[in-house]
Amino acid sequence: MTENDLMFVRQCVADGLVGDPVLELGGGYGGTTCRELVLSNGLQYFCTDMRDVGQGVDYRADFETGEGVSEISAEMRFRTVLVLNVLEHTFQPIKVLDNALSLLEIGGAVVIATPCVWPIHNYPIDCCRLLPDWYRQYARYSSTILLDTHFVFIGYGKVDDYREHGVDHFPKHPGLIGLAGIRSRIIHRIFNTAGRGVQYRPHIAIGAVLKKH
Repeated sequence: MTENDLMFVRQCVADGLVGDPVLELGGGYGGTTCRELVLSNGLQYFCTDMRDVGQGVDYRADFETGEGVSEISAEMRFRTVLVLNVLEHTFQPIKVLDNALSLLEIGGAVVIATPCVWPIHNYPIDCCRLLPDWYRQYARYSSTILLDTHFVFIGYGKVDDYREHGVDHFPKHPGLIGLAGIRSRIIHRIFNTAGRGVQYRPHIAIGAVLKKH
C-alpha cells in the first residue's frame, strides 16, 4: 500500500464514510495496513487474510471462493470493508466484492483501491487491472451506489475530471508536454506504434467507494 492509498482512506474517514466496525481484506501480507489509522480514529479494526489467524489476522477467509466468509457473517457485520490493492491479485474480483458486500450492514461502504496503470507485481499473483468503467458496471450489477465524489485517480483528482464526451482519460505524463510530446506522437504514428509510447503516467491507481442500500 502506498502513502497515496492511505491518504485516500484518511479522506474517506474525514468525510464520514468509514464507520464502525471496520474489516480490512488481505491485511496479513506483512506490509502496511490501515490498522493504526482506523484505531486512531476510535473505530474497531478487524483483519482477514487467507493465512492462519494470528499476527494481526482476526479471521481466516478466502473472499474469492467464499471459504470462511459465512463464519465471519455469523459472528458480526461491518459498517466498512477495506479492499485495498487486493482485487488485482484475484482471478474473480467480482466474487471478492460480492462477498465483501455480504458482510456489510445496510448503509455501509466498501472502500477500494486498485492499480489501473501499473507494473506487474505478482505477489502472490497479478491477474488484472480495473478501469473506471469496470467500477461503473459493477455498481449497476451489484445495485450499490458508486460515490462520484470519491471515485478518483488517487493523487490526481476525481475520475470525472478526466472525462470528456463520455470517454475517460488518464492523467498525462509530464514528459510528453510540449515539443517532446509532439515528437513522440509523430514517431509512434509513423512507425505504427501508437499507444506504446509513454503517453500516460506509469503508476495510476483508482479509489472508489461503493455504498450498500
